Amino acid sequence: MQQTKSLKSYILFRIILLAICMSALLTYQSTQYFLQGFDSVQESQMQQAAELLPKGEHATTTDFRYHVTDRWEHVPDNIKNIFPTPPENHRQLQVHFENWWYFAPPEKSYSLMSLLNKDGELRYVSKIMVTSTMTKTAHHEGLDPMVIIALWGLGSLAVFIFVIYRMLNNLTHPVQSIYTWAKQLNLKSASKSPPDFQYDELNQLANIIHGSIQNVGRTLEREKEFLGFASHELRTPIATLRSNATLLDKISTSPSPKEREVRDRILRASLTMKGITETLLWLNRDSQEALETSDVHIEEILKQITGELEYLLAGKDVNVTVQTQPTVMQLPEAAFRILITNIIRNAFQHTIHGQIQIIQDGNSIRVSNTLPASQSKTQTTGFGLGLKLIRRLVSRFNWALTEQEKDATKQMTVIFHPKQ
Repeated sequence: MQQTKSLKSYILFRIILLAICMSALLTYQSTQYFLQGFDSVQESQMQQAAELLPKGEHATTTDFRYHVTDRWEHVPDNIKNIFPTPPENHRQLQVHFENWWYFAPPEKSYSLMSLLNKDGELRYVSKIMVTSTMTKTAHHEGLDPMVIIALWGLGSLAVFIFVIYRMLNNLTHPVQSIYTWAKQLNLKSASKSPPDFQYDELNQLANIIHGSIQNVGRTLEREKEFLGFASHELRTPIATLRSNATLLDKISTSPSPKEREVRDRILRASLTMKGITETLLWLNRDSQEALETSDVHIEEILKQITGELEYLLAGKDVNVTVQTQPTVMQLPEAAFRILITNIIRNAFQHTIHGQIQIIQDGNSIRVSNTLPASQSKTQTTGFGLGLKLIRRLVSRFNWALTEQEKDATKQMTVIFHPKQ
């Protein structure tokens, strides 16, 4: 299963990554501008210093510690050790830092530039600057300008991340609210209008979810009403059909074989319709509806249901074994009858030849039947309505149900617990 991601974490991570990249880029750009500005100031000062060499002299040192000379051999040896050859291009500043990294000033700085003064005379201007002699500003004493730039970059990044985090929190709070609301939404709570989630898009999404739940509720209500009406309406014609079939047997006690076959089909159809109607009525009831309990004679009802469903075995080579023992329990009789009827009907309908065993031992009933040879293991051995009802009843009354299929035999075991 693919692991899901948090949308908030994804957006926050991507924005922070972008902010870090932008902050690093802007910090680097600021340091380059600072160095270029420093060089521009130094170039301007060197141009001014080139004018300060008195006529008739070959070298001098200005008040700003710039050394000015008209000959390369008069350039200080420390400068020539760093720059062994005269500059090829005039007005191009050459700078060398000793033991320098971005966030601390260099121990020494060597500068050299060749240029022409106003009179067109060649001048070599150089300067050696030691860290201890560098001027420190009053406001940031002890801090290198590069450090100040980096601190401004980190501070801006921290403020940006804080603002983005707060913005995402303000955005995800209503999203979390709509998630919580949608998770608790059901057919009963759908009668209320959705709350305000602050944003139009989220309110529109909430209205869509709310409308969908209401549509589902209306559909289920219509189906429930139809199921109830149909089941109740079917009871009368089914009862009429059965009573007339019984009356027909009393009127004509010696029917022909063809007539007897027709009567049997009518009786079997009425019994099947009766079982289906009871099933539909049960499914239509509220699951919280309380059912009355009474003394249920399990072995008697079991034999009665088995006898009523024997028509399902007509024309089949099936041997039915029923083993019971007298047992009386406090159970909801209607639910008990529906459950046992569905289990036994399931076994009778899906057994073509072989054995069916119905064994009742106290509060336990086990029904096993031989499956058809052509039936694959992927096929269900029961009809959907019956199995659904069986499992619903077992869950409703906390009874125990075990289903097994082995060696072409299907077995269902139910253990009943009296209602407390």
